[in-house]
Amino acid sequence: MFSIESFEQSFETEKISLKVGNRSFSFLTPKKIEELIETNMFPLWVKIWEASLVLSDYLVNRNHLSKSLLELGAGLGTIGIIAESVGYKVTTTEYDSKAIQFLHANAHINESHTLKIEHLDWHKPDLEGLFDIIVGSELIYKQSDFEPLIALFRQYLSPKGEILLANEPRKSYEPFLDILKEWYHIEIWKKSLRSIDGTKKILLTRLTGKETS
Repeated sequence: MFSIESFEQSFETEKISLKVGNRSFSFLTPKKIEELIETNMFPLWVKIWEASLVLSDYLVNRNHLSKSLLELGAGLGTIGIIAESVGYKVTTTEYDSKAIQFLHANAHINESHTLKIEHLDWHKPDLEGLFDIIVGSELIYKQSDFEPLIALFRQYLSPKGEILLANEPRKSYEPFLDILKEWYHIEIWKKSLRSIDGTKKILLTRLTGKETS
C-alpha cells in the first residue's frame, strides 16, 4: 500500500510544473540522481523526456472516447497521468521499484484516482486483457529490447488498436521499425520541441495492424 508520507521520508524531490493543452500538472522528480544509480547505469526514468511531452500533447488533442491505454516504461508517469485526466482508461507500467514509488506519488498529487499502476517485466509479462492503445516514449535504445517489446505489442494490443511511440532519432530505431513492418502499417511525423538544451527533434510514430485493414 502506497503512503505519500512514507514516500516523502524516503526521497528528496523537486516539483516540476507542466501545462498541456489547457490543463496544469505537477510532477515530482528525484533531487539527487546519484543515489538512484545502480551498477553504473543511469536511471532513465528520473527525468521528463521531451518525447513524453510530444506524445502527451498528441493524446490530449485526440477524440479519446474513454479508450483503454497501456503505457510502457512510464518513468515518472507523465503520459499516463495526462492521458487519464482527459478520459483515457490508463494502465501505466514500470519495472524499477523506485520509479513505481514516484508513479504513485505523482498520481497522488495530480489526483489521478482511476490510474492503474502495475509492475511489468517485459520478459515475463503478466497483465490481463487487451488495450485499444499502447504508448511509450524513449523505449528503443538497444537491440536486446526488440523481441520482448514486439511480443508485448502482439500480446496486448486489441485487434483494431494502435501503438503510439515517441523518441529522439537514433540508430536503433530504424531496424526496430523494419521488423515491425511485417505486422503493422507505420506512419511517422517529425516534431520539434524547444527546451533549455535547444530544439529537440522528436519522431512520433503510429502503428496499426495490417490484418485489420
